[in-house]
Amino acid sequence: MIKIKLEIKTLEMYKVVMFSEFKYKIKNLEEMKIFAKFISTKIKRNSKFIIFLKGNLGSGKTTFTRLLLNNFGISDKEFEGSPTFTIINEYPHNIFHIDLYRLVDKDELEYTGIYYYLSNMGLFIVEWPEILDISPNMLMRFEITKDSRRKVYVHR
Repeated sequence: MIKIKLEIKTLEMYKVVMFSEFKYKIKNLEEMKIFAKFISTKIKRNSKFIIFLKGNLGSGKTTFTRLLLNNFGISDKEFEGSPTFTIINEYPHNIFHIDLYRLVDKDELEYTGIYYYLSNMGLFIVEWPEILDISPNMLMRFEITKDSRRKVYVHR
């Protein structure tokens, strides 16, 4: 069972007030699939929708992204993994998976074409978003618990 806790939070670092925080406790891959399906119902399609994914290496960001994309018709076989070196993976239906882990400063963003992509409509899932000067529609923080499970905080 996924537990939900509602709180009001202000996230100043993203220059936006996120109106609520939901906390999910995820025990295994099957629960992560259920969680990804739930999140997919909250995404506004045919518009610009930006999701920031934060968390340590191995906390579940890329696994979540793969499972989320499954809900939009992208199979595991089509999923290209984390774009750590390519920066952006582009999928059908204007879906973009962006990984900014390797970028050190904001000047590097100009060379990647990130802002060109973000000026368009689509679903943008961004790992390691701290370097960006934009506000997300949703911010998700992934944590690994002591028993190797996951906690995911969803700010909207």
